[in-house]
Amino acid sequence: MNKNALVKKIESFGLIIISTGIALIYWRIESLQLTESSTRWITFFLFIGYGVFTQYFINTYRRMAAEIVTLSITDSLTGLHNRRGFLALAEQQLKLLRRTKRVMLLFFADLDGLKWINDTLGHEEGDRALIDMASVLQETFRSSDIIARMGGDEFTVLALDPDEINPEIIINRLQARVDAHNNQANRKYKLSISVGCSTYDPEKPSSIDKLMASADYLMYEQKKNKKTRPDG
Repeated sequence: MNKNALVKKIESFGLIIISTGIALIYWRIESLQLTESSTRWITFFLFIGYGVFTQYFINTYRRMAAEIVTLSITDSLTGLHNRRGFLALAEQQLKLLRRTKRVMLLFFADLDGLKWINDTLGHEEGDRALIDMASVLQETFRSSDIIARMGGDEFTVLALDPDEINPEIIINRLQARVDAHNNQANRKYKLSISVGCSTYDPEKPSSIDKLMASADYLMYEQKKNKKTRPDG
């Protein structure tokens, strides 16, 4: 269910409850057999209160609906987009790129040695490694790029209309950030990341699934040649 549909359902349900409550109050007033003047004044204030409360209700539940939608597309550990959020945003960007004929880079990254960290140092330390990796990605890429944790030790980044279209330059920049983090952090392990990248060519349009599969393959090719235990 999208945000607008959720908001409409909440508003409709809430307005039914409010309207029913107002009707019951008005029926109760009528049964008291008050003077016509008193009834008019009470009715007037009831409708004023109805309007104020209804607006408050709508604003409150719109905010709640927005928060629910945000939570559904956000990774709770790192604060990045989750898989669902990434795929939704990626599809939107792909439609835009087809019209504007712009280039996009898709990076698929894997945090090396997460299982070793979890098994040896505990899952709390593993969570910290994931959070650190998310921070490194955010420092490397622009705020306009789409960064997500796809689950487990996997991350993806959509670099939209990048200033540098050579993936190797960006991957080297990312590795430099990882190295800088390792030099500063006081950990019993070093962050290590394997990265693959695929390019969206506007002259040869491709789907997000194909771009991800291509980047994933290149990432695993890099991982094969690396030492995966991060305690060195």
